Amino acid sequence: MRDRLPIAFVDCETTHLDASIGHAWEVAVVLREFEDDQYTDTEYVWQIRPNLATADPKALEIGRYLERFAVPPHAEAAWTLDESGHVAPMTRAEAVTAIVNVLSGAVLVGSNPGFDERHLRRLVGRGRAHWHYRPYDIVQLAAAKIGAQQAGPLPWSSYVLSRAVGVEPPAKGVAHTALGDARWARDVHDAATQPQPFEATLADRARHAIGLYTKTAVELEDVQHDLVDMRQSHENACKTVAAMHAAATGRIGLGPIRGVVEDVVDVRAAAERARERCQAVRDRVGPGGMINASQILGLLSPTWPDGNHEAPAPADAPGQPS
Repeated sequence: MRDRLPIAFVDCETTHLDASIGHAWEVAVVLREFEDDQYTDTEYVWQIRPNLATADPKALEIGRYLERFAVPPHAEAAWTLDESGHVAPMTRAEAVTAIVNVLSGAVLVGSNPGFDERHLRRLVGRGRAHWHYRPYDIVQLAAAKIGAQQAGPLPWSSYVLSRAVGVEPPAKGVAHTALGDARWARDVHDAATQPQPFEATLADRARHAIGLYTKTAVELEDVQHDLVDMRQSHENACKTVAAMHAAATGRIGLGPIRGVVEDVVDVRAAAERARERCQAVRDRVGPGGMINASQILGLLSPTWPDGNHEAPAPADAPGQPS
């Protein structure tokens, strides 16, 4: 199975509904990371000093900007998650880099996450949106859980569908705070995606069967991806072995007849035989003695022993009869 991508439950508070006009001034992420069958959720909140020249007063009122903006006057941004109220000032660049790193490779989930993503893209800048290209809306997840027909005509109400899957929307003091809405998105996601027993009606059995089919199709696609990866790894390994064999034996394109390890052992053994024979010649006839070239070739032959490999007799000493 392929590794599960992290999920980033996100929310932004902004100075305007239009991302081409306004700016995100508060960003919250609940990052869910998976390991085996377990996951951990980590919370992040930043505030960034916005340009208020184009701000919509209504947008600032909804997010309670004047009441909640906590970046110190001398700072461009701040980490504001500390429940004690302490804020950690930072530069705008530091905050943006931190947001990019947290969201990298993650799947975005939120209430109307397209809105948040547009503001995030403007905030981080061109070429730095390294999260998954398809965000998921909790309204659609909840509608899929209860059935599109049960959800009623479009547009769907996020609060109505949240309650339909058993999650109470954020209270007045928590709604439209970035962290409060990010936590709410997480809770609706969990309620909408967790398995539960189904009623024994024909429609529910059909819905359950479709769900099982979809789950099986996804798992089959994962297995197919794994098989492709395994096949590629096998082909790469075969190419590596063939290249090692060619380097060791000089055989190209014929494939290995014996293992490369055995070939290398034979080469080393042949070299050792030649060394020992040369040592024997030097011991018997002195450093000036000669050894037959054909003997060296024989010693190095893979078919050794196949000839006379004895060292020559010592030469007559000077002045002695031949």
